[in-house]
Amino acid sequence: MTAYSGNSLKSGIKILIDNDPYEIQYSEFIKPGKGQAFVRIKLKQLITGKLLNRTVKATDIFYSIDIKEIHAVYLYTNKSIWVFMNKENFEHIEVLYKFLNGVDKWLINTSKCKITLWNNSPIAVNINNFIHLRVNNTDIEVQGDTINSSNKLVTVETGAIVRVPLFVKKDDVIKIDTRNGKYISRVFCS
Repeated sequence: MTAYSGNSLKSGIKILIDNDPYEIQYSEFIKPGKGQAFVRIKLKQLITGKLLNRTVKATDIFYSIDIKEIHAVYLYTNKSIWVFMNKENFEHIEVLYKFLNGVDKWLINTSKCKITLWNNSPIAVNINNFIHLRVNNTDIEVQGDTINSSNKLVTVETGAIVRVPLFVKKDDVIKIDTRNGKYISRVFCS
């Protein structure tokens, strides 16, 4: 376990605060004209994914944590347990639903992802920011209703519902931003 003082905290370092794992997203060292130096940090809670802003003394001590990320492939769901396969050694990894952090609506068989392990237990599943999914079903659009609405709702192959432009049809492949669930573009497959 490596110890860090407050003034040595940098982006990407993973530390333990109040017995929870955090990753530093941003840090700013501030030395005021009067008083003690301090550090403003933006943290991401690795289990819940929540962001937290915190101010710490430059002399505070924090300890690193043993976090490991592995590349995996989604296989199947068994009730509240999601099963993934480690791409390196082909072992199966079981992840509880609460650690999916909302990525479950974007997973199809063989979806690539990263699983974060803390003390050899999965605490988070992350997927690419942009994915391609096939449109399974589209809403019936009303002819001439372009004044009120310039887009419609579609269901993609995972079952998620995405708002898309009117020109998107069934069986089109679309690019989606998984961070906010928004349509980016139509993908032309050759």
